Amino acid sequence: MDITLWIFVIVLAAYVIVAAGLTRFIRNSADFYVMGERGSTVLITGTLAATFLSAVTLMGIAGISYSEGPLVIGALGSFGAWLGTLVAVVWIGRKMKAMECRTMMDFFDRRFKNKWVSVVALLLMVIGLLGYGIIQLIGAGLVLAEIIDVPFPVIIVAFTAALMVFCSLSGMYGVVYTDTMMFFTLLAIAFVISPMLIDQAGLENLRGLGERLPGYWTLAGADDRSLGWSISQFLVWILFFACTPALVSRVFPAKNDFVILKVAIVGVFFAPAMQLMVYLAAGAMQVIQPGIEPADRAMIVGFMDHTNPVLAGVGLAGLMASIMSTASTLFVLTGFALARDLYEKLFEKRLSEKRSVLAGRISQIVVSLIVCVIAIARPAGIYWISIYAGSIFAVAWLPTIVAAMTWRRANATAALACMLVGSISFIVFGELERHDVISYPAGIDNLMIAFVLGTATLVALCYACRPSSYELARYEEMKGQRMAEITIGRFLDSDASGATLIREYRRVWWVMAAMLVVAFGLWGFFFVRLGL
Repeated sequence: MDITLWIFVIVLAAYVIVAAGLTRFIRNSADFYVMGERGSTVLITGTLAATFLSAVTLMGIAGISYSEGPLVIGALGSFGAWLGTLVAVVWIGRKMKAMECRTMMDFFDRRFKNKWVSVVALLLMVIGLLGYGIIQLIGAGLVLAEIIDVPFPVIIVAFTAALMVFCSLSGMYGVVYTDTMMFFTLLAIAFVISPMLIDQAGLENLRGLGERLPGYWTLAGADDRSLGWSISQFLVWILFFACTPALVSRVFPAKNDFVILKVAIVGVFFAPAMQLMVYLAAGAMQVIQPGIEPADRAMIVGFMDHTNPVLAGVGLAGLMASIMSTASTLFVLTGFALARDLYEKLFEKRLSEKRSVLAGRISQIVVSLIVCVIAIARPAGIYWISIYAGSIFAVAWLPTIVAAMTWRRANATAALACMLVGSISFIVFGELERHDVISYPAGIDNLMIAFVLGTATLVALCYACRPSSYELARYEEMKGQRMAEITIGRFLDSDASGATLIREYRRVWWVMAAMLVVAFGLWGFFFVRLGL
């Protein structure tokens, strides 16, 4: 058996074995859905960063960095993603956790208590998560099938079988622990393989790419993209990352607010730092081996053809991790939505703890089977859905969530209209552009138009319609729910002297200081050496 195939089998087996072993920790629905809120800083950092670094990083954006330059997406795009992730973790995720939400759908249910708001939000989430997740699985699976010379359907069946095991048996425990394992694999790509490729190319040669490919070290890149396009990428990534369930839900299993704050510091540093190294390594591949087609394969060619067999194996495992970390998160959240948010809430079925866990496991199996069938069939419709799937959260959910958290006048009518207008206008204007019916000025796209229309509709109806007595009462209650105060209360209950609380508080400051030193050193080194 070829070594790459052995690596594929061993890595999948390791994830399945770990997930199966975690089944013993599932004693109730809280364990299944949010790990019983026992997530440590290492675990939540690992799952956040691994989810952030999807196959898009190692393939799609790395390909753009290879052909056009590392700054095209790596500067404003990644910076926008970083800011959006901070919003997702520090504000939206923390607030929802303070409200004792186990899924993001809990927020809509508790804030508005309106079946239609919940139904529309649920449909958007299921379509968005499955569309985005399946298309990543298909794209990366095709590449992986070529690398290890295994038929594409076999790859998909193997992936979905593994996903089925660690999503259905151990729920969020399985996802978080396997994500953390994947995170360390991705760390090896970012801080072992990528520096080797950069060193092999040479920083001077890397910097000299600007002479062979004019604009390579600018925001415009070698293809001379407009500044408006770069700014639009910055805004799009902020809007998308700020409310995507894949990132916001990482906060729910966290043990306490100190864990969340340390994750915001460490995890949100590591994710863009790892991206930076991958993008620079992709640029280095332009020195080492120009002319790779398609450009999306640049990093794969790098670690398969320009490193030793051991590191090539690590690189392959990292590619698998980038696929599975995102896919497991998206599919487990879809399963949760079907079991908890659809069956238990919308159908008003009260389940015991045991039956709730069973329903969660059955829903994970159902989702895995649906994913497997769709991915293997590769219907044309899934590619159409994928165009809009990921970004639909930005235009439909983000304005609604922000208003619901900050505005007393937010009401169910306004929330429902915002989600419908935002999502429908996003698709309509996208299709009109795709079929050359209309065109937009530089820096303007259908996402921005839909976001403005959805937000304007929300504001208008918040003024036109009065919130119900329930919505007013829930808003006032929500204002008093703060994760910091909850954590302080719990620490003082266990240690009235406050010594443990003070120690944890100081640790957060030490972690922030350490990350600032590392960040300045890393960014400063490359800025100086590359003459940026």
